[in-house]
Amino acid sequence: MKSQSMNKHYRTLIQQREKLFPTLQSLEKVQLWEKPKANKWSIGETMYHLYLMIKTARIAASITIPSTTLVARRRRHKPFAADIHDIYTEYKEKHGKGMKAPFILNPPKKIHNTMDFTELTQLLNNETSNVVKMVENIDEDIAGHIIFLDPVAKYPNLIQAMQLLAIHEAHHFRIIQRDLEPLTEKTDTE
Repeated sequence: MKSQSMNKHYRTLIQQREKLFPTLQSLEKVQLWEKPKANKWSIGETMYHLYLMIKTARIAASITIPSTTLVARRRRHKPFAADIHDIYTEYKEKHGKGMKAPFILNPPKKIHNTMDFTELTQLLNNETSNVVKMVENIDEDIAGHIIFLDPVAKYPNLIQAMQLLAIHEAHHFRIIQRDLEPLTEKTDTE
């Protein structure tokens, strides 16, 4: 990847997955789709949400990159931010609850119990590869000036958007790890 910052954020994303996925791989399909509490997503639903998040980011990028690259080229010598704060933690601290996902990022009800872990990771990894192919040849100083129309994230540039994907996954991975404890305790006592 041409952009060192985007490459760093992409590596973070992959390292997080490599750390958690071996644990999830051992789950049976039933465990993957078991809700930890009423009105909470199962691990499978959470993973599908992560897939939808990356897919939505790719679609947004496919519109944003071509429509803002000319302006970004002209601004390339101006300073830009290469990092962004954790908007999910900030929201929770400010509002006392987690950020609600927009409806387009909610896993459909019919997805429940339809895929195993391998199929879910394949969806997620394929979509991540599609994003990487789209951004891999963009120079750092141009990526820093490609701005997404996302007021919730305070209009991140392409580099920050890549970091937000990693932050978002880390947020959900922490929730998954918390939800895994009762599942692994069941397995240990059986």
